[in-house]
Amino acid sequence: MSRKIEKRNPQTSTPKERWTRFYREVLTEHFIWPMVVLMVLIGAGVPGFLTAGNWLNVLWGAASLGCLALGLYFVLMTGRMDLSIESTLVFAPTIAVLFMNNWIPGLNPLLGILIALGVGALVGLFVGVLSNYANVNPFLVTLGLLLALRGLVVFLIPEGVYDVSEGFTALGRTRLGEGDIKVPVAAIVIILIFVLAYLVMRYTFFGKAISAIGNNEQATRVAGVNVNFIVVSVFVVAGVLAALGGIIEVGRLNSVDASMGEGRILLVFAAVALGGTALTGGRGRVTGVFGAVIVLSGITNLMNLVGFPTALQQVMFGVILLSAILLSSLQDSLRKRWNK
Repeated sequence: MSRKIEKRNPQTSTPKERWTRFYREVLTEHFIWPMVVLMVLIGAGVPGFLTAGNWLNVLWGAASLGCLALGLYFVLMTGRMDLSIESTLVFAPTIAVLFMNNWIPGLNPLLGILIALGVGALVGLFVGVLSNYANVNPFLVTLGLLLALRGLVVFLIPEGVYDVSEGFTALGRTRLGEGDIKVPVAAIVIILIFVLAYLVMRYTFFGKAISAIGNNEQATRVAGVNVNFIVVSVFVVAGVLAALGGIIEVGRLNSVDASMGEGRILLVFAAVALGGTALTGGRGRVTGVFGAVIVLSGITNLMNLVGFPTALQQVMFGVILLSAILLSSLQDSLRKRWNK
């Protein structure tokens, strides 16, 4: 006599079962948010950390990193890799500034911003085409570009450029409001970009195709999705976001030099890994990446407030990167164990 297995309705499950589902979901998919809460609790004892003005500064500082992390998130979701975004961050605004200052003096700053975004798109297009249609490993392509673009910047502006048009720096420099609380435009921009990315990934064909490619590329091809087009588009998006992050960073620094953003790619990887994005593709959340960017920017702000030595800050971020990788591995193990 066969026994019929009854599947319990979530609405009629016991409190213990609901709690089990909740903590498993948090540990495997949303662990970044308990980390945000922990950071806030630790920072509560530091004077000035929880003020509105300071948290606006945290968002301001997170804008450039957020652009890079979101770009890498899109690429990783397809199972690819992009190291070149670190150098695109400085290369794109460098070309734009040279157009405005040297090649076409007096060029409208708005056109300069469009040139920077266009350069970022071209770099992404080059990577996407070369890796997909020439079957070159994206890691090797982007590693080469990481070095080549940085070298070009050193050649073009060996001493940096400190006379940058106010219109070009407005995105990263301008604050709105009066009195003590002034909202950085960059903070508004990064929030809007993450909201847009969330909507794209959740509700559009493009977003669903990205996730599908990362989960099973061959099956996605069989289903009729133009995988090459989607992947190339993702690299273009990453290039544009890196260029936007560079424009914001130039505004924050009010200058551009060859060392801008150097070594940032490691922090970007820490952000996407902490945010729960699988390095093998197909799994990740925009909200998780946003939370991780806030955590990293908040930790930087907290260390500056307490006077943490700069050299040891690098050690701290190295520990964070290692912890993010270990956490990602642990989450994969728990997910496999609980899904049996």
